[in-house]
Amino acid sequence: MLNKFFRSYWVLICTLSLISTLLLANLPSYGLAVKEVPNPRQQDAGWVTDMVDMLSSQAENQLNQMISELEKKNGTEIVVVTVPQTKPSATPKAFTRELLKTWDIGKKGKNNGVLFLISKGDRHTEIETGYGIEGILPNAKVDNILRKQVKPEFKQGNFEAGIVAGTKALIEELGVDIANTSFAVSKQKNTNSFKYLLLILIPLSLWKFMILPLARYIFKVLPHSFRKRSY
Repeated sequence: MLNKFFRSYWVLICTLSLISTLLLANLPSYGLAVKEVPNPRQQDAGWVTDMVDMLSSQAENQLNQMISELEKKNGTEIVVVTVPQTKPSATPKAFTRELLKTWDIGKKGKNNGVLFLISKGDRHTEIETGYGIEGILPNAKVDNILRKQVKPEFKQGNFEAGIVAGTKALIEELGVDIANTSFAVSKQKNTNSFKYLLLILIPLSLWKFMILPLARYIFKVLPHSFRKRSY
């Protein structure tokens, strides 16, 4: 009787273990690889990928329109992405950097792209910029946009409002004529170089044409003066 009970118990345990194994094996993986994120430029030539439904269709249209206007103005590209999580990447920042590089956001040879990524599962937001616009949008400005425009809305649960506000702030910073800005910086550098050259040439000219002749004259005249006095 006792042996029959243990046999029944053992069969039950084995059955439950088998069922659990089969169920776990069929569960979907919650890891997200960079290659699994749909590229909006390839999907519909847009700028937004919303994998977790944080945005309404009206908000997506608004973002696409604003970013398209910026891209037409000076070639800068912004892509907005929401994902469920960034694992198995080490950090959300690592995921964002890899995605920016994989999609090659920005014009070829200019590196003038921005990736605005929101990870719902990680409760984290990243803004990664290309090398070509780091001078216009340094880390301090990025942090300021996240702190003042995005996070206050997110804390209230207004994710759509935070994403739109953050994108608008990015566009305001990047809406300058980058070509003219580069020219202005170059011109300023040339002007500074010219100033430094003048600072060197003017003292040399004074020495050569004024101080040195005057010194020669003094040394030439003084001995004659002493000789006249001695007589």
